[in-house]
Amino acid sequence: MMRGSIEVAHRNRVAGWIYSSSDTVRDKLIMAFVGVRCVGAGKVDRFRKDLLEAGLGDGFCGYDFPIVLEAGENLGAVVIRLQNADAALIQSNTRIIGPNDAADDDTPDLGTLSPANVTWMQDRGWLDQPEYDFLKAVQNIGAYERGLRPPRRAGGDTPPATEPGAMVADLLSIYMLGEVDVARHAVTGLSDLGTATSPLRQSAVSVVAIWSPDRGRICIDERSHLGARPERGQVLQAAPAGGIDYRFGPDRLLFLHKDLSFAPQGPAPAGGIAIFTAALRAARRQGGKAAQTQAA
Repeated sequence: MMRGSIEVAHRNRVAGWIYSSSDTVRDKLIMAFVGVRCVGAGKVDRFRKDLLEAGLGDGFCGYDFPIVLEAGENLGAVVIRLQNADAALIQSNTRIIGPNDAADDDTPDLGTLSPANVTWMQDRGWLDQPEYDFLKAVQNIGAYERGLRPPRRAGGDTPPATEPGAMVADLLSIYMLGEVDVARHAVTGLSDLGTATSPLRQSAVSVVAIWSPDRGRICIDERSHLGARPERGQVLQAAPAGGIDYRFGPDRLLFLHKDLSFAPQGPAPAGGIAIFTAALRAARRQGGKAAQTQAA
C-alpha cells in the first residue's frame, strides 16, 4: 500500500511525503511531472518525526526539491511519481492514482519515460549513451538493433556474447523504470506474429526483442507505431514504401515496438525465432493495485 501527500507546491519547489508499506522509499528517486514533461527530480531523503511517530517506517519519507515550470504550465497540474512505482501523487485532494486512470486508448505506449524525459535524464548523466540510444530509438522509430558481443579487448580475446535474455531484461527494465520478468517464446517465422494470440500481441510491455541462432531480416515501416490506430501493428506481405531493413541473429538482438508495422524479408531462419517479452515484476504490479485501492 502506498500513501503520500504534496504539501507544498510553488512554481520553483515541491515538498511533501510518500510511504510504501511493501518497500522502503528512503533515498529513492522521485520526479515531478506536468503532463509527460519532467519538471524536476529529487530524493526521498527528509526525516519527518511526525511520520515516524505515526508508524510510517523510519520516518525518512519526506521530499523537497526544485522544479522549473515553463510559461503557461499550470502549477496545479504538477504530479509526483516515485521511482519503480506505478502510482502517482496528484494535488486534487492529494490522492494516489494508478498509471491508467487518465489513459487515452489512442495514445501509443512509449514506456514509463516520455521522449522529453529521456533527454532530460541524459543531460544530467543518469543514462549511459547505449541506454539513451535504445530509449530514443524505440520511442521515436520503433526499432533498435543491439549487438550482443562486447568489443575486443586490446591484446586479448573477444569476450563471449551477452546472453540475449539478460540484455532484454536490462534494457526493458530501463524502459519501464522497474524490474521486469522476461519470457522466451519460439515461433517459426515472423509471419506468426500477426495473430491476436502471438507473443508480440500478448506482451504486457510494448517493446519485445527478436533473436535467432541464424541470420534473419525484417523490413520495418519506421514510426508506424505512432500513426493512426488502424494503421499500427500490421504484418505486411510486401515491404512497405520507404521501409528500412533491420537484421537479427546469433550476435544481434532486434527490439521492436509491438505496434510497429513490418514485413518479413527472405526465408525464415532455419533455427526458428525467439521472441522475448517482458512484464513488470508481480510485487510492483500488486503495489500499483494497492495504491489505487488506497485512493478509492
